[in-house]
Amino acid sequence: MNEIYSRLAAIIEDVADIPQDDFNEDSSLMMDLDLASLEIMAIIARIEKEFSIKFTEDELLSVETLRDAVEVISAK
Repeated sequence: MNEIYSRLAAIIEDVADIPQDDFNEDSSLMMDLDLASLEIMAIIARIEKEFSIKFTEDELLSVETLRDAVEVISAK
């Protein structure tokens, strides 16, 4: 889980320009990180490319925190 989180955090830092010290696994993508929908779509695209996966619509709707994203990624 730590490796997946580290890679996910690096993607968020790169796409949204938010230092990794400003968020953790329990941070909400929309509420805590205040990500715009275009940023979220860019992050999703990078995650799918980085991990060679595809999210289903249900999986995307279930992700609220970084921990949720890590769990979905690790399940694939």
